Amino acid sequence: MSTSEISAPALQRNVPLTAHTTLKIGGPAHLFAEPANEEQLIKLLGWSRQERLPFFILGNGSNVLFDDAGYQGLVISMRSFENDLIKVDLESCRVTVSAGASLSRLVRFCQESGLAGTEFLAHIPGTVGGALVMNAGFSRHAGQQNAIGDLVEEVRALTREGAVVQRSREELNFSYRHSNLGDLIVLEVTLRLWRRPKEQITQEMKANLDFRKKLQNIQEPNAGSVFKNPPAPHPSAGFLIEKAGLKGKRIGGIQISEQHANYFVNKGGATSADVIRLIEEVQKTLLHATGIILEPEIRIIPKN
Repeated sequence: MSTSEISAPALQRNVPLTAHTTLKIGGPAHLFAEPANEEQLIKLLGWSRQERLPFFILGNGSNVLFDDAGYQGLVISMRSFENDLIKVDLESCRVTVSAGASLSRLVRFCQESGLAGTEFLAHIPGTVGGALVMNAGFSRHAGQQNAIGDLVEEVRALTREGAVVQRSREELNFSYRHSNLGDLIVLEVTLRLWRRPKEQITQEMKANLDFRKKLQNIQEPNAGSVFKNPPAPHPSAGFLIEKAGLKGKRIGGIQISEQHANYFVNKGGATSADVIRLIEEVQKTLLHATGIILEPEIRIIPKN
């Protein structure tokens, strides 16, 4: 099957990945596509298998770091994938949403429907599919964890061979910033929520936004939290990095944010090599000072 036989979506060549990641780092994708629906996605997967071409599924690019040499395969962006598909069953308080929908769109829909549970996702800059794979979450309360996996009732997905599968709650395994969905391509998810007055939902969203503005309102290009928080009773990764005197440390074009020490910001011209060197410097410093090994939350994608 030639590239011309894939009528839609069009395959693009040598697409700069800086435009498709929030950190604005990464060389070109050899091939790049944005499927709009399941049929197009399955065609792309079939073609990549036939061509023996590696592929990478990309959401909003908010927690990934591509190599400076780019990606020597096919990058499939899910941002256009049925991104307006959200269905609700108000009687059972279930919402089914496409993997390509943004988290902000999902939260607004639930707010308008008077369904609570997703408020903590409102200001996370990702797609539903990407959030599920990494079990994204947020809490403004110390010691409390809210994650999207807590809400999941069922996931519909594709295997990497293109077969449709269903995964029930009992078959899913969510933990801190982790799921067992990594080998699947999420198509849609059904969430179990609960009723709540719209005014209370709005208040909770505002409280979360105010908290993030105070501590995490990072305006420069970044990828969100770079490191996972170590398990209790250890303090957060940001607290440990700041206590080690690393806040503001810079290597090349990448810098540990002066505002939140678990964020790296692109000061201009940063490379993936800069980021990896800074990650390693933080890990080495913290290991020597505290004995704690910080595990990256950001996904580092090799060129092939």
